[in-house]
Amino acid sequence: MVFVDWEEDHQGQIWRLQCQGHAGFDVELDLVCAAISALTGSLGIGFSKVLQIPCRLEAGDGAFLLQLSKETGAHPEFSSAQTLLKTTVLALTEMIEHYPGFIGRRSEEEPK
Repeated sequence: MVFVDWEEDHQGQIWRLQCQGHAGFDVELDLVCAAISALTGSLGIGFSKVLQIPCRLEAGDGAFLLQLSKETGAHPEFSSAQTLLKTTVLALTEMIEHYPGFIGRRSEEEPK
């Protein structure tokens, strides 16, 4: 199962997005993992190559992390960054609703 988690403040600004695990949707062609990888990969490219916003960005087999520092809030592209993050979170939320058991929001009880 892929566990997804994000951190947002009281104003709805997203500061961290993390995905961990493998969906196990299909042994030969895991479309759920492929979709999550496409979403997070596009997000990473948007931050690093399009907007060029400093952030902590890590990606590997079954793992993705994008974390902003509080200083990022002053970046001229911060609003665009939030649009990318919110769009990605909404897409992942749709996947959580349509593929339960393969992708889910990490609860407080789940180990990180």
